Amino acid sequence: MDNSLLQQLGLHEKSARVFQAALELGEATMTEIAKKAGLKRPTTYLVVDDLESMGLISRILKGKRFYYSPVHPRRLQDIARLRERRIAESLPELVALYNASTNKPKIQAFEGLEGMRLLYNELYQSLNNKEEALFFTRIGALREVLPQALTEYKQMLGQLKNPKIRELNYGDDAGKQWYHEMRRFYNKNFQMRLLPTTHEFGNCDNLIFGNKLVIFSLKNDVFVIVIESPEIAKTFRALFDWAWKMGKEAS
Repeated sequence: MDNSLLQQLGLHEKSARVFQAALELGEATMTEIAKKAGLKRPTTYLVVDDLESMGLISRILKGKRFYYSPVHPRRLQDIARLRERRIAESLPELVALYNASTNKPKIQAFEGLEGMRLLYNELYQSLNNKEEALFFTRIGALREVLPQALTEYKQMLGQLKNPKIRELNYGDDAGKQWYHEMRRFYNKNFQMRLLPTTHEFGNCDNLIFGNKLVIFSLKNDVFVIVIESPEIAKTFRALFDWAWKMGKEAS
């Protein structure tokens, strides 16, 4: 049996190895369990002590030697129920602590392309929940840094049913090309406009969804800043709406 199942049930890797060894051996000495689990004896002693405190292993003295036996695996259900009950009892206090901090903006930073992918995936999940997403982008910079993100974005649009999205793109040649590429997705929920090029637009991709403002810097080293705050998101949604009125559809 693969002990990954025991790990999924809540045991740490070494605990899973020792408990599985005990299950397979039945009653056994510490040396036998250590050998079966592939661990050193001092480590096995510590792990067995933990399992014993959890009620998963019992010991019996025979002569001058201790022998160890596994308790019925149903004990894992008892442990899970106990943990669930303790979580339920602690939840009001934990929620109170969480709510106490919700008025403060939460700020995170990610570096590299994997950080970008992480945030795009979170965005796609929010679109499944019918939230509106706002994009404020220089699409040429994004295509240069992570072109596969645009492919994945199109795939996502093809899979979701009428996601609510508005895109404001810098109206250079790359922006116009993207506008025409995306016309096939255009409907009442998915709309695009181009911003005038009278003011220089930085190499950034900006997202607003839920209570989050996400800023992708696409020049040189890629990094992402996430600000989670209802008030900040509300403010930037208003700024987006003002900019949206300045935007034009491509000819």
